Amino acid sequence: MKRFCITGGIACGKSAAAARLAAVGWQVIDADVIAREQLQPGAEGYKKTVDAFGKNILNDARLVDRTLLGRLVFADAGKRVMLNSILHPLIRAVVEQRLQAHGRRWPGVPAVTVIPLLHETDGAGRFDSVACVAATPAGQLARLRARGLDEDAAKQRMRAQWPVEEKIRHSQLVLWNNGSFDLLDRQVARLQHLWLSS
Repeated sequence: MKRFCITGGIACGKSAAAARLAAVGWQVIDADVIAREQLQPGAEGYKKTVDAFGKNILNDARLVDRTLLGRLVFADAGKRVMLNSILHPLIRAVVEQRLQAHGRRWPGVPAVTVIPLLHETDGAGRFDSVACVAATPAGQLARLRARGLDEDAAKQRMRAQWPVEEKIRHSQLVLWNNGSFDLLDRQVARLQHLWLSS
């Protein structure tokens, strides 16, 4: 089974592109979803994160306050590196497990993995083809503001990743998501054709 990956900058539309593939029968494995699973009580990532950051990152229900944790790690590069060093190996292991399980159970069904920090974590070599979903910095900023972040917090999150131009340079394919949903639909349809015929 060939391995395909979607990456891209924050608020560029990676999930939207993956959802369109899921709608036509692709299996989607999302690293962000796995990260959230790893921060749930009982998961290895939960224990390691609480051990590293302290119980002050927990809310009254003993759940990781992801908003608070996000503020901490985006304001401090050292803390961000620490969190990434905890979660990234766990996420990578789960992605691998799910890809292998999918290949055994549904060998004829294509799968795509969504990994926002693929290039930052030197993970592109594990995939046959990588598509970068891209948008302009102004477009990213507007979408982050629409999610409720102020301008400083939005720019902080954008700076925490490689610039979109750099992600493009390290990817085989690009989907521009600065226009309409119809335009994105057409690009995803073309992406599906290219990957299935490869």
